[in-house]
Amino acid sequence: MVYMFRAGFEEKVRVFVERGGVFIMTYWSGVVDENDLCILGGTPGGLMDVMGLRSTEIDALYEGEFNTLHAVDSDSAYRCEHLCQLVDLRTAKPLFVYGEDFYAGTPALTVNRYGNGQAYYVCADAEQRFYDDVYAQILMEAGVRRILEQEIPDGVAVSSRRDTDTEYIFVQNFNPAPVAFCPEVPDGEAIFGETGAKMKPFSTVILGRKTTDE
Repeated sequence: MVYMFRAGFEEKVRVFVERGGVFIMTYWSGVVDENDLCILGGTPGGLMDVMGLRSTEIDALYEGEFNTLHAVDSDSAYRCEHLCQLVDLRTAKPLFVYGEDFYAGTPALTVNRYGNGQAYYVCADAEQRFYDDVYAQILMEAGVRRILEQEIPDGVAVSSRRDTDTEYIFVQNFNPAPVAFCPEVPDGEAIFGETGAKMKPFSTVILGRKTTDE
């Protein structure tokens, strides 16, 4: 929920997508500027053409209430709760629709082609399984590879940076307790931190491996 757009944020997103990037935005975004003043002319502010839609309304559900999200081209279904945004499609296409209430059948997840890229809009606060499945599909279609092929435990973050010939992989345990996890990188070696059957609380391991031009 990027509720507040800092000055220039929307232009960076526009250029990124136009040049071929894949961008995912969620509900309740682009409502106010960096001074917390409402953006006039419609939301998400400055990105309605990129997202291919305009937000029209948002439904706040009581604790314990929920709605459902249904795939347009399959039997996949998920629960959502808390906030459900309603949108008016311009050029975007619906991938999921709501299943209940007065907005049943209206878009819940959309995709819009803009320039050489694609912009996705998630309209509701869905269950974690939705993000796991949908994001995995988007990543696969975009050709994004996993940094580590292993299953990453909760509370462990993995990121990487590259220079001309080396990829540096940062594995951080943000849990206050040890985690049973040993990062494995083919042709890689540990250059910082301790590797073993478990990662210590709040510990970091940095691995390095040589890269070749892809």
